[in-house]
Amino acid sequence: MAYGYVGIDVCRRCAKPEHLFVSSMSQSGADTLPMCTDCQSFYSNEDSVPTPVSVMYETPRCEACGRPEHLDSSIELSFQQRWQLITAYLADGESTIIVHRACSTNGCNDCDTLYAITRYRNYRNDLPILQSSFMEFERVEGDDRCTKCANKIYDEGGGRDNWRSCDSCEDINYYDNMVSWSGGSYCSYCYDNNVYTCDDCGSEYWDGSGHECEQDESVIHSYAYRPSPYFFGAGQYHLGFELEVEARNESRYAGAEIAQDELGSHAYMKDDGSLSDGFEIVTHPHTLEQYQTNFNWDFIPKLKRNGFRSWNTDSCGLHVHVSRTAFGEGAIPWNSANRDQLILKRQAHELRFMKLIYDNQRQVERIAGRAGNHYATFEDKGKLVSKLKHGSQSSGRYSAINTENDATLEVRVFKGSLRKERVLSALEFVTASVEYTRDLKVTAKNQALSWLRFTAYVSNNMETYPNLALIMSESFASDNNPNEN
Repeated sequence: MAYGYVGIDVCRRCAKPEHLFVSSMSQSGADTLPMCTDCQSFYSNEDSVPTPVSVMYETPRCEACGRPEHLDSSIELSFQQRWQLITAYLADGESTIIVHRACSTNGCNDCDTLYAITRYRNYRNDLPILQSSFMEFERVEGDDRCTKCANKIYDEGGGRDNWRSCDSCEDINYYDNMVSWSGGSYCSYCYDNNVYTCDDCGSEYWDGSGHECEQDESVIHSYAYRPSPYFFGAGQYHLGFELEVEARNESRYAGAEIAQDELGSHAYMKDDGSLSDGFEIVTHPHTLEQYQTNFNWDFIPKLKRNGFRSWNTDSCGLHVHVSRTAFGEGAIPWNSANRDQLILKRQAHELRFMKLIYDNQRQVERIAGRAGNHYATFEDKGKLVSKLKHGSQSSGRYSAINTENDATLEVRVFKGSLRKERVLSALEFVTASVEYTRDLKVTAKNQALSWLRFTAYVSNNMETYPNLALIMSESFASDNNPNEN
């Protein structure tokens, strides 16, 4: 394979500044997109990479990440400067190195000193291997300050004994600004946003603590409620779903009690601002097998008997979260010898997964039970690489696949339903999409991401995805029944 040197730019694959090359052919279907040496090697499935040219060694590089400077006047100023080389201090406050702005802090709020924060990596043989060295930043009255300035504030405030750390957010505040409550010490922000007064008994309680006087209302937590997850079943990855329901006859709190009694520790109930008089059922992470064999679905007929609905509403949706570990390793250590390769492999799988769903929008909408709307838009179609690399989403978290969560990808396309087979089909669809695209070889000719190829995969694995096969058959045999629930 022949390579041609292009120059310095942001690599189309890893979104980092580097010396770029084009190749004579590509097995990734990307034709001759300019890529850095690491990406060229990965996507061409070759052990060899383009022979470095002399200019690569003559170009100044960031002493933290090892990549060259790159300024792009065609984009907004904040991104132009991201890969600009600047001088930053090490943790001792005296030694300096040359790094990208992206490889430094935003600066101390008091002294504006920039500190290098990225671990040092030896990308080139002629660069020294530097020891990791970080400046500790402390939160003082809600602001980031370097240790030197924080110590100065402590001293001017009468010594460290006059300062307190909030028991909730751990920000450091002057003791006169702290609130003592229930044996703890809290900043005013945490106290004001978490401590409530019971309307029945007048006592104060921390949000989500399950105050006894709340009775029925205690089962529905606030939208911001985020408990520590319980994982059900062992596997490489887990799934979670959020199912929205509306009340018709009974109180929404009565419905929440029904669902909570049936699901126990497998789920919890939350408020959602998009609902008129309902609540959201949020499950803890489960493997697909656990949902299929060890999950109490009796809450569904009980909610239906009590007049709750989900399908025939304009407000209810069903969202499925899948762990990012489905696409590769979780947190990859900075000192991992093949870190970049692992990241590229994971991102390539995520891209195939998203393209399968976005490129087959009409078919996905049919099995999802609804067309894309402002709660789940397909506006990112054709911009998935940018969505994956930079996290830029045209509709924010209201995208068909929301990538804003660090630990999961959220598929938001499904219409809410109180039919067990439909909820399970959504979980099976996400799992099938993950597994089908895992080792998929995609070229312009093989149409690997076509809906026909995917449905054949589901058909050949009906024992694993029985509910998805059923809903696929129903959805494509006739129009959806608007009265189905």
